[in-house]
Amino acid sequence: MLSKNGKMLVPMLGVLAALSMAVAVAAIWLQMQEREKRQAKERELVLVLAERDDLRAQLEETHQAKSRVEDELSRVRKELETSLEDLAKATAAQEALSRSVEDRQKEIARLAKDMVQLQSERKELAAQLADLKTEREAIQQRLTDAEAAKTELESKVMELSNQPTVELDKVLVTGPDQAPLPRGTAMPVAAVSSMAVSGQIVVVNREYDFIVMNLGKNHGLSIGQEFQVVRGNEVLGRVKVEKVYDELAAAAILPESQKDSIREGDSVKAL
Repeated sequence: MLSKNGKMLVPMLGVLAALSMAVAVAAIWLQMQEREKRQAKERELVLVLAERDDLRAQLEETHQAKSRVEDELSRVRKELETSLEDLAKATAAQEALSRSVEDRQKEIARLAKDMVQLQSERKELAAQLADLKTEREAIQQRLTDAEAAKTELESKVMELSNQPTVELDKVLVTGPDQAPLPRGTAMPVAAVSSMAVSGQIVVVNREYDFIVMNLGKNHGLSIGQEFQVVRGNEVLGRVKVEKVYDELAAAAILPESQKDSIREGDSVKAL
């Protein structure tokens, strides 16, 4: 029985040994597989850690790049704002310059118009100046003629004053006692204002508006004395003595007088 059992144990022990070896081999294989898996995992972990470090480095670089980009973006924004401000200023300056150019163009147009007008006025003034020169020459000629006429008239007056045929009996000079004074008697100037002196016009010059009357120094006349020109009861105007001779005087016809109505023979009365 034992031997039979012993014979049966031997295969069983062999089977068990084989099983044990198989289990051991399986365990070793499993361990090897597990170790390989673990090593693979470790390698993967190392790779992952390396990638993580790379990612961290890249992330840090990305953060730094982002910070730089943000700084650059802020700088660019500031430059853009500055550029916009400069653009606004440049636009305003350009508009102001455009307005200034328009104003200058308008001013130039106005100045050109004024220049044309000034040139026209200059031509008119030149023409007026030429007319004035011509008129001055004419006036000078008239003055020359007047001086000649005056000299001639003074000569005639002197001739008349020296002629005994002048009708001085028409001159009426009365004294304080109303008695006529003798002809040729000189009267003091102070006495003339208190006496009525009257005479007649012997010459009328209408070109130069003056008259010659038959009163003079011998009748107490003085330069600047005024006389009234009358014809009957009609008052024709007034004259003012400018030249005085012994028996005659030249007097200017004053503007308010009826110059065209005054003629030789009209009476003159001291005012």
